[in-house]
Amino acid sequence: MKIEWQDSLSVGVPEIDHQHKLLFGKFNALLAAWMEGKGAHEVAQLFKFLDAYMVGHFTDEEHLMQTIGFPDISQHRLAHTAFTRQVVAFKELLRREGPTEELVTSVSMSMTKWLIKHISSMDRAIGRFVKEQGVAR
Repeated sequence: MKIEWQDSLSVGVPEIDHQHKLLFGKFNALLAAWMEGKGAHEVAQLFKFLDAYMVGHFTDEEHLMQTIGFPDISQHRLAHTAFTRQVVAFKELLRREGPTEELVTSVSMSMTKWLIKHISSMDRAIGRFVKEQGVAR
């Protein structure tokens, strides 16, 4: 299930939007490779990317929230931690069973649901706060 970037997902903070678009692109590349029958290597590569992405993106978002005094930073961190745990569980499944169709389907559904929900609610709240506070980004 390909996830298309839509302007409605923009949070209004350019570096965060750029990182989100990068994640969507990587995820869609995995799905395309899988559909073409050459996705086993791509599945492993996606998880390597996710490891680096989560560290960098979550650190950047949390630093921004701390810098601007975002009031819901604790809840946001909990969401990041939950997502990280989910990725760890998927990686363990990959290690045990290999890049199966079931794994790709589960990752696809979970990531799509989480990303759309998280970006649309929690990340957009950061953008609104930045705008309301007049913080230049």
